[in-house]
Amino acid sequence: MEEAEKENTTELQLVHPDIFDSTGRAETQQTGCLETAHSDLPYPMNKTKQQELAQVDLDNSIMSYFSDKGEQPQPVQQDSQPGVPQTPTVIPQEPNLATSTSIAVYWAVNDGDTINCFQVYCMEEPQARKGVGTLVEEYRVTVKESHCILEDLEPDRCYSVWVMAVNCTGCSLPSEKAIFKMASAISTIKAEDCTVCWDTATIRWHASLAVMESFTLEYCQQHSPEGESLTSFASIKRPELKVSLEPNVNYFFYLRAVNPFGTSEQSEAALISTKGTQFRLLSDTAHPALQISPDATVIRLPEKAKLTEFPSILGELLPARGRHYWETVVSACRSYRIGICYKATSRSSVLGLSDTSWCMHCFPTQTSFLYRFFHIGVMSDVHVTEHLARIGILLDYSDGRLLFFNAERELVLFAIRHKFTDAAHPTFALEKAGVLTLHTGMELPEFVNKQIPCFTLSGKLTITASGGREGKRGVREGCLVFTDECYMHSSPPHHQ
Repeated sequence: MEEAEKENTTELQLVHPDIFDSTGRAETQQTGCLETAHSDLPYPMNKTKQQELAQVDLDNSIMSYFSDKGEQPQPVQQDSQPGVPQTPTVIPQEPNLATSTSIAVYWAVNDGDTINCFQVYCMEEPQARKGVGTLVEEYRVTVKESHCILEDLEPDRCYSVWVMAVNCTGCSLPSEKAIFKMASAISTIKAEDCTVCWDTATIRWHASLAVMESFTLEYCQQHSPEGESLTSFASIKRPELKVSLEPNVNYFFYLRAVNPFGTSEQSEAALISTKGTQFRLLSDTAHPALQISPDATVIRLPEKAKLTEFPSILGELLPARGRHYWETVVSACRSYRIGICYKATSRSSVLGLSDTSWCMHCFPTQTSFLYRFFHIGVMSDVHVTEHLARIGILLDYSDGRLLFFNAERELVLFAIRHKFTDAAHPTFALEKAGVLTLHTGMELPEFVNKQIPCFTLSGKLTITASGGREGKRGVREGCLVFTDECYMHSSPPHHQ
C-alpha cells in the first residue's frame, strides 16, 4: 500500500504546469499515458479519485495567487522585432522641379512600415555622345524624410533614380528606377554682342544646343535702391530681346533658361550701359569682295579683289533720337568712305551722292590726303598732310548735326547742320585694299561734349601734320582756321 501511494505522488508532480520541455511547451497527457522531456517511453498511469482532487486543488491555488495580485495570467511572450520594410515607390518627375544642377525626388511608402532612413541612388543615363565603356558615376545619399534634393548634377542630362527603405531588421528591395531630366544649362549674355542705342538695347545671348522652351530676362539699374525688384520678361522664344531703357544709365541684366522640367539658375550679371552707342555690322549687307570678322566689327578688302563698284556694308539701324558716337580705325587703307544713310537709300547709289546719305571720302593726292565731304554732291574738301588713323562720327538728332572728328588729335574735321528725321545706318566702303575696324559703346569723349560751332564749309581747308591749320590769312575762328576761299553757311549748299 505504501509503495502504491509513493508511485502516485511521483506521477502527480510530472503534470505540474511549471515543468516545460525543451521547446517551452508544457507536458501533455494522452489517453492515460504521460510524455516527458526526459524519456521517450510513456509511463502507464491509472487516474484515481485522489489524483483528480489533487489537480483541482492545484488549479484553485494558481487562480487564488493571481486574484490576490489583481492580475490575470498572461501567456509567455518573446521580444518582437519590426518586419523588413516594403519597397518604396518613386513618384514620377513633375514639371518645373529641376534646375541646371539639381532635381527634387519624392517617393511613397507603406503606412504600416517601421523605417529608420532611406537610401537614394542616382546614376546618369548613358549618353549617345559618350564612348562605349565610359564609366558612369553612381550617387548615393541617406535621408530621413520621404523626399530629397539631389545636387551637383549636370544640365541637359537624364538620370535614373531609385530608393530603398531601411530599418533595424533589414533593407527593402530597391524601387523601380524613375527617369529624371535636368533643366537647361545657364545661358550667357555677352555685352559685346548687344546693341545699345540711346534709350533702347537689344540684348543677345548664347543658348545651349538642347531644346529650349523659352527664356526669362531680368534687369535692374546698376545702382538701384536697396530692395527694388528686378524687371522681368518671361516666355522669350528667341535668343534676343529689345527693351526700352533710360539714357545715360548703367544696367545689370540676368538670364534664365526654361524647359519643361525646370528653370536654370540665374546667369552672371552683364553690364549694359546706355551712355554710349553700340552696334554691329550687318554681314548680310556686305559686298561679296569684303571679308567681315566673326564678331562683325572688322572689314577687310583683300589686295587682289576685282571691283566693278564700291564695295560697302551697313551697320545696324540707329533710332532717330538721342546722340550716337562711334569711331573707325583705319589700317593701311588709302581710299575709303564712311558716313550714314537712311534706311530708304538705294543700295545701288553711291554713298554721299543722294539726298538720303552723307559721307566723308578719303583718298591720297600727290602731297597730302584729301578728305572730301558729300551730300547729294561735293560739299567741301579738307586737305590733311598726314593719314588719319582714327575717325570719330557724332550723329546728333537732338541738335540736328553730323560731325566728323580726327579722334586722335581731338579735332573737328567737318560739321553739318541738318534736321535728321529718319533712322540711319552707319555706312562703310573700301575702294582700296586695307582694313577698317569699328569701335562702339564708348561714352562720348570730352572733346565731343565741348561746345562746338555747327557749320557747313565749302572751299579748301588745309591741316598740317601737327594738327594746326594753314591759310592765306592764318586767322583762327573758333577751333578752325579758314582760308580766304572758305565761307560759312547756315544750311548746306548743294554742289554737283
